[in-house]
Amino acid sequence: MRIFEEEQFGPVVPILAFDNVEEPISYMVTSQYGQQVSIFGKDAGEIANLIDPLVNQVCRVNINTKCQRGPDVYPFNGRKDSAEGTLSVNDALRVFSIRTMVATRDTEDNRALFTSILEDRSSNFLSTDFIL
Repeated sequence: MRIFEEEQFGPVVPILAFDNVEEPISYMVTSQYGQQVSIFGKDAGEIANLIDPLVNQVCRVNINTKCQRGPDVYPFNGRKDSAEGTLSVNDALRVFSIRTMVATRDTEDNRALFTSILEDRSSNFLSTDFIL
């Protein structure tokens, strides 16, 4: 379907139904693009299980919030052909070490969701363990 072959930019965003979560993940794996994805839910275990495969496909995973530009303190980045146009040596080196983030709105429910994921260590990517 053509909708899976186009890089999406608003204001119109396609919404599709799927039977199991592996279906949209497979679309992302085969997509040429990889900027952002949004996940909505309250089950910390399900959210954690989605974060790890998705951070390898896109550069920004939004939890309970829409895909968007900014805020400006966040990097604007992309994977696959979404990062096309990087020409300088400095930029090229950054492309090979792409930063990925998980973002959400600052709400009580989302703080509890993130706390649960962090305390249960149910995501390999979303962690407060840092090597200094």
